[in-house]
Amino acid sequence: MATHARPSNLDAARDDFYDRLAPESLAPLWKVLSALVTPTPRTPAVPAAWSFDRIQPLLMEAGELITAAEAERRVLILENPALPGQSRITSTLYAGLQLILPGEVAPAHRHAQNALRFVMQGDGAFTALDGERAYMHQYDLILTPAWLWHDHGNETDQPMIWLDGLDIPLVQMLDASFAEHREDRGAWPTSRPAGDAALRWGRNMRPVHAGRAEGQGNPLFIYPFAEWRETLDVLRRSEAPHAHDGYLMEFTNPVDGGPVMATMSAFARLVPAGLETRAARSSDGTINVVVEGTGTLFIDGAAFPLSPSGIVVVPSWTERRISADSDLVLFSYSDRATQTKLGLWRERLE
Repeated sequence: MATHARPSNLDAARDDFYDRLAPESLAPLWKVLSALVTPTPRTPAVPAAWSFDRIQPLLMEAGELITAAEAERRVLILENPALPGQSRITSTLYAGLQLILPGEVAPAHRHAQNALRFVMQGDGAFTALDGERAYMHQYDLILTPAWLWHDHGNETDQPMIWLDGLDIPLVQMLDASFAEHREDRGAWPTSRPAGDAALRWGRNMRPVHAGRAEGQGNPLFIYPFAEWRETLDVLRRSEAPHAHDGYLMEFTNPVDGGPVMATMSAFARLVPAGLETRAARSSDGTINVVVEGTGTLFIDGAAFPLSPSGIVVVPSWTERRISADSDLVLFSYSDRATQTKLGLWRERLE
């Protein structure tokens, strides 16, 4: 085996060596290893907050400028300030506020990305999923699993606005995006009555012969606010709050008891008035929506005031504490489902 003597001018020799690697599409690992394999997560995302009250007039202005049919989905994207132009709120997740006006239909399409909708304003519009309408009310959670035909319609006399949460950046990183559009650009024909999925899957029962394809996703499309909000109160009446989380519930898939979506987890949290949670951090970046109450979310020591309909992102492995002035109810979603499947998710309670 040939051996090479160390050159007398080592720095110059190394620079020459690196210059000759580049044309061969090679790079020395030892120069970048510490940045690739880090002791703890290093996210490019930063903590950030959005005011729904400030965004809502801009959405209404967008409604005057472009139709739902023209836009396909009339949405204002919530971009992380450290990731401009990338359509992402964390490294793996997308968030946007969507408007559908009275009489409009957002045409049917389907895609490889998983999507959830959290209703911010309005009552009575619908998301149709494979032909079943899920009628939407404020603070309901609506799911659109991957590759499921869906459209949105508003037959009420009021605007409807919801938060879209998708795994678009994650699918993009995996180069796995597929999408199809209904040829007539209209709504998908109704094939089952509204509420069918909830009656089949939402009663602690499931069909023995469901006729579902492997990997089809969560068949329970809607988690009504009236039901999940009451669950938080039941929890409070029976036990003391967790020191780091208050009262925290995870929305689950009735098929297997796992996360609601293949790539995303969703949660509901109640922090009682006067409680300040202890510091904690986790590897999943989390998007939080204030449903009720006021308080403060501390992220790495920076204070983010909380009030109804506010949206705050907590990036991966940042320290978080929640202080509740009045009873705080939060909805949140994250990429914990993906990280757990890959054996990556971690939490530190301090």
